[in-house]
Amino acid sequence: MNLAIIGIFAALTSAAAWALGSILFKKIGEKVSPFGMTLSKGILGIIMLGFAYAVSGFEFVSFNAAGMLFISGIIGIAIGDTLFFASLQDLGPKVQIIFFMMGQVLTALLGLLILKELPLLLQWIGIAVTLLGAATVLWKKIFSGAENRKTGLRGVILGLLAMLCFSFSLIIAKHAMKDISALSAVLVRMTAGTIGVLIYGIIRGKVKAWLNPFQDLKIALFFIISVSIVTFGGFWLSLVSIKFLDVAVASILGATEPLFVLPLALIMLKERIAPTEIIGAILTACGVIIIIIGSG
Repeated sequence: MNLAIIGIFAALTSAAAWALGSILFKKIGEKVSPFGMTLSKGILGIIMLGFAYAVSGFEFVSFNAAGMLFISGIIGIAIGDTLFFASLQDLGPKVQIIFFMMGQVLTALLGLLILKELPLLLQWIGIAVTLLGAATVLWKKIFSGAENRKTGLRGVILGLLAMLCFSFSLIIAKHAMKDISALSAVLVRMTAGTIGVLIYGIIRGKVKAWLNPFQDLKIALFFIISVSIVTFGGFWLSLVSIKFLDVAVASILGATEPLFVLPLALIMLKERIAPTEIIGAILTACGVIIIIIGSG
């Protein structure tokens, strides 16, 4: 089989896995708190990534790189993931995935402010299209009723804070990843974020309450399956796609995530898909693709 075909299949499957993972986490989040989700996902992620790390071979990580990755993990995982799960409950997987494509916009703007990386004209066009697509979906979510307005606005605020954490943490991690592998960087960040949430839970005396729902074997099994889909289906396949494709092409295919979440939400959550959501998903995906092409 053509290696490019493998890369394309991996990239598209990765996008679908991220969309599916968001839907599964939404269902779990109805019974597990955002802190419990972050802590449990971190523990499982460390075990899974640690196994992969041991198989691939240990790698020396300098003190300076470890320090930056630790800070990145606290910001991006301990804080960012918790805000993400809280936002997911308010917005739902359809709206949130489309909304979170704006993370590309925030990363570009933070790159401008912190790294002095000035976006090109094509990137500015992509930013505008992405914002238009996200605004189209958010408008429908927030202004479709009084109750939706309250939860929708709260979800948007939490989501924006989560995206800021994700983007800022990636910029910090970028400096640390010059001399180490992506797997090492992810493992250090995951460990740091999990330790951060654990310490916070111990101080607040909440760890037991956060983990109590997992005493239900069905919830625990469902959660393990969900984390596995995101870790191996989403993360690992994205790395496979980068191996066999140019990074820009793999990123463009990964930007199709909003297009996968709509049919999955229809099938799994029985949610009606509004025309504005379809338009918003297409605009957002196209905007992100334009940003990526403009960055090439």
